[in-house]
Amino acid sequence: MYNTLLARLTTTSRIAVWIGGSMMLFAAFMVSIDVLCRKFFGISLAGSDEISGYLFAISTAFAFPFALLQKANVRIDVGYQLFPCIGRALLDILGLSLLTFFVVIVTWRALLMVSVTWENNSHSITPLHTPLIIPQGLWVLGWCLFCFTLFVVLYGMISALVRGRFDTLHALGGATSMEEEIKEETSGLLDDPSTARRD
Repeated sequence: MYNTLLARLTTTSRIAVWIGGSMMLFAAFMVSIDVLCRKFFGISLAGSDEISGYLFAISTAFAFPFALLQKANVRIDVGYQLFPCIGRALLDILGLSLLTFFVVIVTWRALLMVSVTWENNSHSITPLHTPLIIPQGLWVLGWCLFCFTLFVVLYGMISALVRGRFDTLHALGGATSMEEEIKEETSGLLDDPSTARRD
């Protein structure tokens, strides 16, 4: 049951990060066209800066769950490897618990902001007059997915600790060691036939 949920979360987060990446590419393309139009034609695409700001915020929120599941978030592991297995496990859970606490507060405040936007039917004070519920709603959707993913991962880590499955706990939320990073970075090279030695 848990593994199925985690697999679906991984798939969902991968789709979300692809959508976010597409948003960033579109924003970069739009800003580039705007710069070129200003340079050569003396005209500007109205709202390119506003839209790119919305897309950046949304794509960033969409990337958080994927970064968590791929353990791409920055970890300061000075002295971490010196602890015994149980010590590293407790530090991993403590770190993720603090992150979860912070994200819950941010998500709660974001939901309050979106509810006010919805009640007041707020629009941007720009020529586009954008209904703010659209960018804010998509943005808070990313935060909600991140919050849910944190709870799922934290539950799995605590369950693994109770059962003494430190390998599972580390795989879920442990800090990546230098050896693991090197192995991950070189795995593609080792599997690539084009890099194989030719006699």
